[in-house]
Amino acid sequence: MEKIMRNVTVDDSFLEPALRLLHDYCRNRRDTLELSDDQFIRFSVLRVMGQCDSGRDFLQAQQDGGAALARSTWFDALHSRRRATMVAEIGSRSYEIFSRFLQGRDWLGAFPELTGRAVWAIDGHQIAHACHATCDVKDEFVPVGQLYGLCLHSGLMRALAPFQGDGIRRHEFPVFKENWTRWLRQDRGEEMPIAVLDPAYIDVLYWSEQRRLGHATMIMLEKTNMKPTVISHNAYNPDDPVNRGVEADQIAGYTHAYLRRIVYRDPATGERFIFLTTVKNLRPGLIALLYLLRWKIEKAYDVYKNKLHQQKAWANGPVATQTQAHLIALTHNLLTVLLCTLEAAGLREEKIERREAKRTKERPAAERVPSHEMVRHATQLTCQFIRLVRHYLQHKTLWQAALPCFQRRLEVYL
Repeated sequence: MEKIMRNVTVDDSFLEPALRLLHDYCRNRRDTLELSDDQFIRFSVLRVMGQCDSGRDFLQAQQDGGAALARSTWFDALHSRRRATMVAEIGSRSYEIFSRFLQGRDWLGAFPELTGRAVWAIDGHQIAHACHATCDVKDEFVPVGQLYGLCLHSGLMRALAPFQGDGIRRHEFPVFKENWTRWLRQDRGEEMPIAVLDPAYIDVLYWSEQRRLGHATMIMLEKTNMKPTVISHNAYNPDDPVNRGVEADQIAGYTHAYLRRIVYRDPATGERFIFLTTVKNLRPGLIALLYLLRWKIEKAYDVYKNKLHQQKAWANGPVATQTQAHLIALTHNLLTVLLCTLEAAGLREEKIERREAKRTKERPAAERVPSHEMVRHATQLTCQFIRLVRHYLQHKTLWQAALPCFQRRLEVYL
């Protein structure tokens, strides 16, 4: 709210959190004559937000606007290992620092048992290869694949690791296991973190060992071809609103290991789900809710693809693709922080709130899920909000002049 009241432009205040991280926390920062790190971050965020068809399209737009940004300078910067390390450092720090400003809009704030416990939805995302990419042994191009993690408390995103590209095809899970432990060191609290994953990451022995070692716990769907042996049933409170839809809380055997097994039927659709987890101290209905929230990472990918138009790699090579992934996640986080700042100033996404309230009111009582209604702020970034931020990144506009337009765009749909 303070930054809105000062006489600063929207683009400067939008980029300020990232540039402050660069100056105050980044050990790999270095000023160069051709393209400083400040300029690189600024241009990179503009590239993510810019709806450009290619790198040359972006460069022409910047040069036509008066920026002295040469083609070789820009593409050399994308392949720089130092800049990649610097961007990765900003990305990891952005989650840590930005989370402090988003505590008031904790998606899971209604569940005290999750306070201070990291909960991550993790999945892979693929985009088209860059021009002149290397082909695989079948002479076919390979899409660029990247693992991301979405914090289910704050809605902030982190890039984890690339898993395929440049002629190499790999499954996500081996790459996840190679990088997961290192990634967790940055995010350990008193309780083990929870990874919410799709069935592609299922490995009963691996996850049992992760829990035994105290590294992490998981929640995922049971595969249809799995044939468990139910060993026992756990007691739970069916009158607890959070447990609505839970049909059974079991301990089941899966070839040399035991897992908790939650049978759940969605009251709204009647669809039956079976969740597997190594988490022992959460209500079964909350286990189901966390998995259903995993869909939010798919919504974030939809924002990347259809609203930020990040459908293609900027350049070839693991350094460039990982740099791009961190910059996309950073831009997503800056948009989230800006929206939270506007909420603190009294400007909320009223159009979405009214739509959700209407849907809830029209839903029959038998189909309402109380735990779903307890999840606050878990909304997707809207097109109108992103378009408006994009406009103000291209035009120097003071906040005093921009606030009425933000209010209109957050209040009603066009």
